Amino acid sequence: MSLRTFQRRKDAPDKPLSQEQSGRTWKFAEILAKATEVFGSQEEAEQWLERPAIGLDQRRPIDLLATPAGVELVEQYLTRLAYGVYA
Repeated sequence: MSLRTFQRRKDAPDKPLSQEQSGRTWKFAEILAKATEVFGSQEEAEQWLERPAIGLDQRRPIDLLATPAGVELVEQYLTRLAYGVYA
C-alpha cells in the first residue's frame, strides 16, 4: 500500500476495504500465521518477514508480498522451512 493510500485509510477508518485490499490483507494474515507457526512466535515471524532470506535469493519476504507471484514464493518457502528444507 502506498503512503498516500495509507494516509487516506487512516483519515477514514470506518470506510470498508476494497475487495482487492481485503484479499491482500487476508493473504498477509495467512502468511503471518504460517510464519508464526514455523518460527514459534509472532515476534520472530515479523522479524523474519523483514530480513533477507537465503532461500528467496536474499530478498525480504515482506517485499515479495507485493505481487501474487511473490506471495506464492513466500508460501512455498515457508512450507519448505516447516519441513526442514532450507535451500
